[in-house]
This record gives sequence, C-alpha cells and structure tokens, in this order.
Amino acid sequence: MSLLLWPLAFAVGIILALFGAGGGMTTVPLLIYFGDIPVKEAVAMSLWVVAAVSLTAAIHQRAWQVLHMKLLITFGISGIIGSLAGAGIGIMIAEQLQSILFALLLIVVSIWLIRKKADPTPTNKKKRFNYLLAAAVGTTIGILTGILGVGGGFLLVPALIWLGVSQMPITVAHSLVLIILNSVVAGTRYAEAIEIDLMLTMGVVIAASLGAIVGGILLKKIPQKHLQKGFASALLLLGITMAARSFI
Repeated sequence: MSLLLWPLAFAVGIILALFGAGGGMTTVPLLIYFGDIPVKEAVAMSLWVVAAVSLTAAIHQRAWQVLHMKLLITFGISGIIGSLAGAGIGIMIAEQLQSILFALLLIVVSIWLIRKKADPTPTNKKKRFNYLLAAAVGTTIGILTGILGVGGGFLLVPALIWLGVSQMPITVAHSLVLIILNSVVAGTRYAEAIEIDLMLTMGVVIAASLGAIVGGILLKKIPQKHLQKGFASALLLLGITMAARSFI
C-alpha cells in the first residue's frame, strides 16, 4: 500500500464536494493502484466510501431542506432495484470486464465534461416531471452503481436537470441523498459475497470526509469552469490508463 493513498483519499473528498459527483470514479482507481486492492474489493469498498462522504456533504449543505419526497421516492425505489441487480452482475462478471467497463465510463464522462459548456444564467422554465421516465433513469443509474461502484452523481445531476429539476441546489441535494441510498444498497449486496478491509475503509472514509469539508469551503472561491476542465482531463487520462492496463 502506498502512502499516497491518504492524501489522494483527501483529494477524493474535495472532488465530491466541488462537483457534487465523482467520488466513486476516483475512489475505485485510487484503491486499485495505491491500495493494492483487487477490482471487486475496490468496488465494494468504494460504495461505502462514497456513501459516507456524500452523507458528510449532504449534512454540510443541509440537503433535507429542499428535498421533494415524490421525486426522491421515485428515484429511490428504482435506484434500489437497479443497485441490487447491478451488484449481482458486478459480483459475477470477470474482473477484467468490470475494469474495462469502468474505464469506458471514465472516458465517456470526461469527454462529456470537456465538451459541456457552463450555463451562467439558470433557467426558470418549468418542465412537467415524468415519473415513469424518472423510474427508468433511476433504475439504469442504480445498475451502473452496483456494477462499477460509483455513486452515479455525474449521471444523476444531468438526469435530474434533463427531467425538469432546473434549480441546481435542489438537483445536487437530491443527487447526494440518492448516491447515499444507491451506494448503501449495493454495498450491502457486495458484503454478502466479498470481504473488505474495514479498518482501511474507515481510514479512507475519514480522509475523504475531511476533504469534503475543505472542498465545501473551496467551492465558494474557485471558478467552476477551470475545475471542470481540469478534472475532466484527469478522468480521461485515468480512463485511458485503466483501459490499457486491462489488456496487459
């Protein structure tokens, strides 16, 4: 295990607080390459780390003040179903395939972030919320959460906006709560088949949670445009590296 694991775990918390997402995408490679942990165990551990850090961020942002229960229940139930199914798939499939799928997700998300243009003027246009479509999206994100060990924030936030939740604070608050729910459900399913190092997991959780607090402070001071482009480039490089290593 590399000593770099701890400062990088701290950085994971900062990333989650700054972007409202990205915890699982950085935690899994972190545990694999700096913790010398097998892919499946890294996925299982990542779920608990992401859940804990998202809880820290949600408390810091007082997410409960803006939650819409119908929306939360729709995504929550569908996410639970998807997470259970995805975790079952993740346990059974080969580690190489799991690693390749994770690398592909990193590459796709990084390209989307690089091409995405920030919208400085949030719209007040209301869109009728489609709960059936929301359930389908929630299930899909839950499946990815279970298979790859990611909380799904980078998918949840744009999905919620696409479905009509236009106010960013409300979107991020729901995303954090749903990340917690999906990650805990998938993590519990993995716990039935894969044993993880509890002490190491707790250490990463503490380091990342401290990072989340610092990230919440930095969020008010650093321009989001520069952060987004830099993080996207890092994800792209990480995705390419993981994909290459999967075939070695």
